[in-house]
Amino acid sequence: MSGITKGEDGVYRWAYEFSLYRNPVILFTILKIFGALLAIGFALMLAAVFKEYVQGYSDMGDVLDTVRVAGIFVLFFLGLVLAGYFLYAAMQGGVYCVLFEMDEEGVVHRQFDKQVKKAQVVSLINVLAGIAGRSPTQVGIGLTSARSQMSSTFASVKSIKGMRRFETIKVNEPLGKNQVYVDKDDYDFVYDYIVEHCPQARVK
Repeated sequence: MSGITKGEDGVYRWAYEFSLYRNPVILFTILKIFGALLAIGFALMLAAVFKEYVQGYSDMGDVLDTVRVAGIFVLFFLGLVLAGYFLYAAMQGGVYCVLFEMDEEGVVHRQFDKQVKKAQVVSLINVLAGIAGRSPTQVGIGLTSARSQMSSTFASVKSIKGMRRFETIKVNEPLGKNQVYVDKDDYDFVYDYIVEHCPQARVK
């Protein structure tokens, strides 16, 4: 494990940083979510106009007009999503920096403010690794500017999907979807650890 540290509390910790412009995994996730919502809306709209067509209240021209308008709306909305993503990336300085903490119970994904760089997070990990106390994780939270976090409990995980090319492991619970990022040198260790501790999960 070249970039992973195991603390005295038994928790594995590592930092991960990537360019929001060059690594599309977050953008793909956003597009997938909004794409599903748009597809549902499009299907409902098409079903309504097709019902009127079957009942004789409209003709095929009305159906085609509806499809055309819906298509324009979908393209416009996707354009807004893309613009919003790149605005977010610019506000973050183009960099996404996270700290992962993993033990036998689950994995926690903490995102940092844009001014926090990987070197700072690695320094924090080295400090935490030497702390012998009741809750070094809480100390870590106090020492950093983590602004959001997502936790996955292994006992609740229903599916796992590895994306080695993007150095990503998707850990999905019924009400939550987490993405674990890990450098290629440590990818196999983290992936195998998660799979081993999620016996009920479907591995894709």
